[in-house]
This record gives sequence, structure tokens and C-alpha cells, in this order.
Amino acid sequence: MRAAFFEGPGTIVVRDTPDPVCPPGGLLTRVEACAICGSDLRSFEAGSKHQGQIIGHETIATVIEVGEGVRGFKVGDRVADCPVTCGKCKYCKAGSNNLCLQRGRVGGRPQGGFAELRPVLASAVQGGFVVKVPGDILPEHATLIEPLACVINGQEKLVWRPGASVAILGAGPIGILHLILAKRQGAGKTVLVDLKDERLELARQFGPDYLLNGSRQDPVDETFRITRGEGMDIVIVACVSARAQAQALEMAGRMGQVLFFSGLPETSPMVTLNTNLIHYHELRVVGARSSVKRQWDAALEMIRLGAVDAGAIVTHTVSLEDIVEGFELARSGKALKVAVKP
Repeated sequence: MRAAFFEGPGTIVVRDTPDPVCPPGGLLTRVEACAICGSDLRSFEAGSKHQGQIIGHETIATVIEVGEGVRGFKVGDRVADCPVTCGKCKYCKAGSNNLCLQRGRVGGRPQGGFAELRPVLASAVQGGFVVKVPGDILPEHATLIEPLACVINGQEKLVWRPGASVAILGAGPIGILHLILAKRQGAGKTVLVDLKDERLELARQFGPDYLLNGSRQDPVDETFRITRGEGMDIVIVACVSARAQAQALEMAGRMGQVLFFSGLPETSPMVTLNTNLIHYHELRVVGARSSVKRQWDAALEMIRLGAVDAGAIVTHTVSLEDIVEGFELARSGKALKVAVKP
């Protein structure tokens, strides 16, 4: 099969590699689409521990072989699979499987989706981590299940009050999904901040009340002007930026909430924050990581019902052979979400 291997910062190589076999108790699938995630882009730009591997985790695929002993799946089913967790640690028992101590290490290392074929491990099938995707959803649209589930997880960490003012730093697909869900939560004034005019223009159709270019406008000053000196009730950091994390605390009003949704590169994870703002303004600062199976089910239902316009978010598709072009499109701001179709 053909597959894309991440070989280091700025380098993805598409080459032939042996076809995977169907795992006993698992599934063998043919990839329909795998979208480029912000974490994939972060690895592409700064490197990561996944060097030498086939990456890609926003995958939709069709079952072409069912492993021995598998029940409930058949050839032709369309599937996506969540991260596999142990189900035994205190976090899994509390329903926070996304924080599992063995997350990603249970049952073996899964192959990524930037390939023609992909095995689904027995641990995913037997653990109930595989989601069936209806055939009437386009594969590139269905790739939004994973990021939307993560956004649902992030917003569940916040206390929502009707009319809350919300600022989102980052107008990429994650920022757009946060905007859509914030509006569904009853948000009042919404502010979307980015450094690229192209991306802000793409985001305009989703109805933010204010669009700010942080390279020309001070988002802290502007949000305090918009809120008449009060600051934002909720600030969501949906971009990979230490500066944005620091600004988020400054943008929040008293008793405000700050969600660090996006992480920083593994090579430079440190940031200087004014913690006096947390102390004196009684801010609530929370993080969010990944998602759990019930949130995948909720995300799938939202896409199926059209509560999220997937076609407006997945703006580009490229072939596997053109995957580097897809990464460049995502990085440039000329695309929102880019799906790779082998």
C-alpha cells in the first residue's frame, strides 16, 4: 500500500509499504479520508515523538476484512475509532477515559490514517471504541467527528451562563467549532481572533460578532472596549501559541473562565503567565485533552443532523500523493480543514 510517513519537521514522505494484515479480533479497513489535525500540523512544523510513523487520526474507513471472533461488524461497514483506554484506572472509572494512565498503550500502537489501508486493533473493537458511521455522510465531512468530540469535551469543562461573552483565539477549524458550539450554548457577544486575514474571512460566514486580526489590533484592548471595560466571560485558546495563552488571561474579566484547548509544541512547552490575574480576578483556568466515546457519539449525531455544517468547514481535499500540499494549505490559512483521500 501507499502511506505517508512523518520523517521530521517539514518532511512527509509518501512511499510503498507492506499491506497490514487484519488483526485477530480486529478489523482491516480501507481509508476513505483522513483529515489534517492541528496536532499533525504542529508535528509537521516543530517535530514530535511520532517521527518515522504513519500519522493521522481523524480517519473514516470502510471495513474490508473482519477478524476472527469479531461480532457486530461486517465487510462494508464505515467506521471511526476512538483512542483505546484501559477502563480500570481511576480516571476511566470516573468517566474521564481521555486521561487514562494507559491511553494509547493498551493493545498495541495503532497505525495512522494517512495510508490506503489501516488495521483497527482488537483492543479498540472489543473495548467498544469503534463508531459506526452512516453511509449518507461524506467521508471528508465525517472526519470532523474526532475534532468536534474534542471541542465538546472542552466546552463541558466550562460553566455556561446565558449571554456570556466569549473570545476565541484561533480562527481555524477548532476555533470555528468552538464558535458554533458557544452560540448553541447561548453565548452573547462572540469575538474571533486570528493573525491571518484569509482565515478571518473564511470564518466570517459562521457569524462571530467581531473579527480581530491580532497582528494589527491588540486583542486585549479591543475585547475590553467591546465589553465596556469588563473583559470577556470566557476565553478559549484554540491555537498553538504561548503568546495567546498569556493574552487569554489578560482578556478575561473578573470571575472569567479561560480554556487552554490547544497545547504547545513538545520542544517548547513553557510560557510566562501573569498569575496575579488568576489570583486577584478569581479566574478559573482549565485545560482540555482529547475526548471520550460518548462525545464521539454526540459529535456524529450533530454532523448527521446538520447542526454543524461540515461542508463549510472541510474546505479542501487532496490526494495522498499531494499530502504535503494539504499541509501547506492548512498552514497558510487559505483552507480551514483539509481532508486527505487516498
